[in-house]
Amino acid sequence: MQVQPQHTLHIKNGHVIDPANNLDGIMDVFIENDAIVALGESPVGFQAECTIDATGKTIFPGFIDLSSFLAEPGFSQRGSIAHETHAAAQSGFTTLCCTPNTKPVIDSAAVAALIQEKAQKAGYCRVLPLGALTANLEGEQLSNMSSLKEAGCVALSQTELPFKDGHVIKQCYHYAAGFNISAWVTPIDPALAHGGCMHEGPASTQMGLAGVPVSAETSALAQHLILCEETGVKLHVSRISSARALQMILDAQQQGLPVTADVAIGNLVFTDEDCRGYNSLMHVSPVYRSESDRQALLSAVNDGHIAICSNHVPQGHAAKMAPFAASETGIASLDNFTQVLLSLVEKGELTLQSAVKAVTQLPASILKKKLGSIAIEGKADLCIIDLNQSATVTVDTLQSKGANNPWVGQTFKGKVTHTINAGHIVYQA
Repeated sequence: MQVQPQHTLHIKNGHVIDPANNLDGIMDVFIENDAIVALGESPVGFQAECTIDATGKTIFPGFIDLSSFLAEPGFSQRGSIAHETHAAAQSGFTTLCCTPNTKPVIDSAAVAALIQEKAQKAGYCRVLPLGALTANLEGEQLSNMSSLKEAGCVALSQTELPFKDGHVIKQCYHYAAGFNISAWVTPIDPALAHGGCMHEGPASTQMGLAGVPVSAETSALAQHLILCEETGVKLHVSRISSARALQMILDAQQQGLPVTADVAIGNLVFTDEDCRGYNSLMHVSPVYRSESDRQALLSAVNDGHIAICSNHVPQGHAAKMAPFAASETGIASLDNFTQVLLSLVEKGELTLQSAVKAVTQLPASILKKKLGSIAIEGKADLCIIDLNQSATVTVDTLQSKGANNPWVGQTFKGKVTHTINAGHIVYQA
């Protein structure tokens, strides 16, 4: 249930944590229209139309997701912009980047405009479309990059879909660099992946399932990095899955290449061992890899090197009822993303500061947007979380239309109580 927007808002007695501005203390936040007008002391003459008592709670910048499949247009049976952004707001997200693999594909200004209009109508989150890097995502011809940028696309993505060849990739990167728009890819060599459905390792061998070797990711990534160096394109590597790929990206950054990366929340939680039992909820793309890969990715988040995305891909019941290899890929992760993220903090695998930085400051930097921070005159995007309140994930608590949530039945510590987008309360527990 949405709360009616207000023009002035006072959040009192909350513990503000913002890695971007090194804020970590109890203070009041004063909001007028869509901006933060003061922190700490009330501005002269400020009259709050709405007050939130955040005593005992923590105030963070609104979270930013770099990869969500919102299903609309074209896949209404799996999800909708209204449902999926509602789920996101429930987790404290105020900004989502939606992937271009809709039907029709986001390769025209009209589709990009439609998605933004539907998101504005729903009123939960700011949705930033990722335009298709190639026409219809077919990997052969360039998309109309200029019109997509003008229509509000913040980057151009091929998701994990293949390119025809290296020449097409190089052309895409040359043109993207010319239009000053970044290219986002999830590197995978389809020949090396060869129809694999999980990480190639002891578990896949024992289960008798075709595996995706790490080399399928790293060999493709090497090509992208070489072409990034040749063309100067700003390259974002979306949803990396292995320690080797991570090291290649860190090395490229050391060499001065304009390369950034993120990891899906699922790859910080699950490994290929979780696929045992042929649980189709563990059939995802990119695949869950080894425990050593997971630990390397966690360390990179703690070191502030990579952002975290949801990799939200809603699916219906039937899509996950098939045998493991034949089932559709993906999990619905937006509803309880924050609970899962905080569970990694509670286990000591992530620090609270690094976890928050990975979903606020880093993605804002990758997008080159003035978001992801709590600052005077900055956008009033906030989420308020009771870090001590426990909640159990049930089907009734889910807002996403996706039936493929792997955490149903689990109890987590940490609950989002309010999400504020551009000064408006868009979610209240």
